[in-house]
Amino acid sequence: MTDVFQNFLDKTMSSRAVRTIGVGIATQITDASCTVERDGQPSLYDVRFHATETKPGSRHVMIPAEGSSVLYGIIDNQQVEACILMCSEVDKVVMNVGGARYELDKTGHLIQMDNDKLSKVLSDLIDEVSKIIVINGRSPNVAALSLIKTKINKILK
Repeated sequence: MTDVFQNFLDKTMSSRAVRTIGVGIATQITDASCTVERDGQPSLYDVRFHATETKPGSRHVMIPAEGSSVLYGIIDNQQVEACILMCSEVDKVVMNVGGARYELDKTGHLIQMDNDKLSKVLSDLIDEVSKIIVINGRSPNVAALSLIKTKINKILK
């Protein structure tokens, strides 16, 4: 019975996609991959940030910061096929779901649906509200609206 169980485990474990997990330092970072420098072992080149090479419509990608520690996985036991599993410091986060896109980096947030960016929509709204002239009562405070627009543009890309 032990041999049957061992054979089952061997077959099950051999069918797993990620067989080796290790730690290294992320260098030479691009939008899709990086090099992982490993202590006492050869570097891994073109290590993907996403498990698949195709660009599906919906995905979530974390791009590590240069020099950050990363946890990588070797795919199908091939040193030339690897992906980043986790990182100690994030430089950028990108999420795509259908036509929606969210991006976060040190310059701010990008929130987009198809071709419409939230920053542009809010900016256009403030511009149009600033044009309102009220005959009886108070017109919008254009200076305050301009300050709000500046703050929005600092937060959103």
